[in-house]
Amino acid sequence: MPIHLTRAFAAPPEAVWTAWTARLGDWFGAPGSEVEATQDAVPGGAWDLRMLAPDGNRYGFSGRYLEVEAPSRLVFTLSADGEPGEETCTVLLAPHGAGTEQEFRQEGGGLTDEEYEQATAGWALFFERLDALSRV
Repeated sequence: MPIHLTRAFAAPPEAVWTAWTARLGDWFGAPGSEVEATQDAVPGGAWDLRMLAPDGNRYGFSGRYLEVEAPSRLVFTLSADGEPGEETCTVLLAPHGAGTEQEFRQEGGGLTDEEYEQATAGWALFFERLDALSRV
């Protein structure tokens, strides 16, 4: 059950691109989370994110960048610490009026239907935070 979300942002594609490639730790995670992220947004480059959620749970995510075509296409792998398998995420950004339309996909078949539902809800929440950040 792949994830497919389309979202409009008020900010231009370059600002949304920067949020994805250089500011992941500023918007990825639930509000109130403490997040540390490292990113090398070049093909073959790695990213790593450590999160302490408000409920005290710790989460870790990491992956590699597969395609980096500024400011319109980003493809990366995603693995959660302690979980088998790897997902592939694709982000497509296009001008939409004065803002940006984002198409996001996550697929790989490594999650259960329930986990895909939880991930979909998580991404939707994160994209709310991305929208606020990219306007700044």
